[in-house]
Amino acid sequence: MKKGLFLLISSLLLIGSLHAQTAVDSVRIYYRLGYRYVEPAFRNNKVELNRFIQAVKEAEQSGKLEKIVVRSYTSPDGTNPANLRLAALRADSLESYLLQHTSLPVQYVEKRSDGIAWDLLRETVANSDMQYKDEILEVLDSPEWVYDANDRVIDGRKRKLMNLRGGEPYRYMYREVFPDLRGSIAMLLYVREEEPVKPAPEPVAEPEPEKEPPVKEEPVQQEPPVTTPVEETVTEEKSDDDFRPLIAIKTNLLYWATVMPDFKSYTFVPNLELEWFINNRWSLAGEGSFANWRYRDNRWFGISSWSVEPRWWLNGDGRFRWLYIGAYGQVGDYDVQDNETDWNGNTGKLWGLGLSAGVAIPFSKHFGLEVGIRAGYRHSKVKSYTYEEPDYFLDMKGTDNHWGVTGIKASIYYRFGKSAK
Repeated sequence: MKKGLFLLISSLLLIGSLHAQTAVDSVRIYYRLGYRYVEPAFRNNKVELNRFIQAVKEAEQSGKLEKIVVRSYTSPDGTNPANLRLAALRADSLESYLLQHTSLPVQYVEKRSDGIAWDLLRETVANSDMQYKDEILEVLDSPEWVYDANDRVIDGRKRKLMNLRGGEPYRYMYREVFPDLRGSIAMLLYVREEEPVKPAPEPVAEPEPEKEPPVKEEPVQQEPPVTTPVEETVTEEKSDDDFRPLIAIKTNLLYWATVMPDFKSYTFVPNLELEWFINNRWSLAGEGSFANWRYRDNRWFGISSWSVEPRWWLNGDGRFRWLYIGAYGQVGDYDVQDNETDWNGNTGKLWGLGLSAGVAIPFSKHFGLEVGIRAGYRHSKVKSYTYEEPDYFLDMKGTDNHWGVTGIKASIYYRFGKSAK
């Protein structure tokens, strides 16, 4: 790819349009498909940006820096309005990056969003040996838009390119060429240090600056629809707010820290929860926990508990963050043995139901913390034992009906999902 030639041509064009200035350095960075933000970790961006930032600082300190011109481009895939918008956003992003990493005033940066990099695409094709090269160049030399008598768009360069040879050349360029078109160029412009000394001319009237001919504004219309499977829609970079979770996996840290719903400490209890996000407001959570072993001072703790919980989320934006309320149902059994108490052992089965409330606090689009509480009714059948070595003796059988807090959680979660379209 002749990117160096393209940089040189761009520099010469800028030199011709800016009198008594010289482009002494430039940098080209690249973007992922549809992304607007500068990513130093992408391709060779970090090395190039660091080098260019250093050059900017040296020029600024020497007092010779006149301005920086930023030009941004997109590849042809995507609609024309989206490409124009994306190129402008990329120019804004690179400007922000330069201002953040230097002490330049904002007026030192001039931005140009050039939309689709047609010139670079033609230059790349012309200097390649790709299949159907001449036919591709013929299309690239055709008008970008074709209008009817009423100034309506009826055809265009990209449509012809996508339909050429059944889309085979377009698919090849999409893979091999288009990634190099998604970029921005920034150039350092210095004022010339020395000008030749000339005799002072006799005063003459300063000529009026040449006026550019009026440019006919193109009608704002959508591109003609293209019935080909290779077109990709270019969109702006997805933020965390565009992420839509589908399913979450969680674990309650309090149970791992030995804290049970009765706020007493026994032993750690492994637990796992899955949550399925159904639409913008509703989700369904299922939770299970299990322990059955000895712990400190020859005590025994066993529990198995299973529950389901439909939830309703307050925001209703499909991102499932912050406040929710729900209802739950629970079943399980337990076996607690402690030889330091009057009743050395308690076993039983339980079931319960009630209401829940909590908040999901996002750390990122995938990770976060969920804090919640359950309260309601729990019924359990109880058998109490006393230990007299070497046996346990049954002392009491009965039921326990409990109203109050039945569950507490501080769960770390990871969500699987997709970006909104």
